[in-house]
Amino acid sequence: MVKHNNMVPRTNVMKYWQRFVRVNFNQPAQAKRRQAKRAEKAAKLAPRPAAGNLRPVVKPASLRHNFRLRIGKGFSTAELKQAGIHHRLAPTIGISVDRRRRNKSVEGMQRNVDRLKEYMGKLVYLTNRKRKGKKNVDSRNKLKECKQNTHKNIIPVPRIKYDGARAITAEDKKFMAFSTLRIARAENRMVGPRSKAKAAKAAKTE
Repeated sequence: MVKHNNMVPRTNVMKYWQRFVRVNFNQPAQAKRRQAKRAEKAAKLAPRPAAGNLRPVVKPASLRHNFRLRIGKGFSTAELKQAGIHHRLAPTIGISVDRRRRNKSVEGMQRNVDRLKEYMGKLVYLTNRKRKGKKNVDSRNKLKECKQNTHKNIIPVPRIKYDGARAITAEDKKFMAFSTLRIARAENRMVGPRSKAKAAKAAKTE
């Protein structure tokens, strides 16, 4: 509140404030537009899955995020080999391949192998080529029966279920993680030299 006989401060109320207001009245129209674009893209890809190629399930990097799963770039050659799919055939049947990727855990590899097997079990292969010893199946009739997969990830990403907190046992207290890890690394490193020494010893005895 103004007191005494001082100058009235300028409050700058004469700004053209309407010029600085931003409203999003076009949100419903934009949502409708995006939906139409998705439908158009799906129609172009039909009868193939609307999401494109099948991608693997991987764990994100860092301790903060590695408790969950996300979609990766492509399946490794080891995963494809275990699932019985050639790495050159995979891209032609809608499977992404990343030849630089390496598997670091058995659980992660098995998860993706199961994902590939599930995909191959549901895959409908359409062709007009005549094969030796087999009658040519009319692909048009198959095409009418096929329904397009419109799921975001083709096969949903599974959620990892973790057990709750538990009491620390005496066995847990005795377990030495660092020593166990070092011994396992040493064992892995010494496989070659030990087998070489064993072969040399066997050759001497003969």
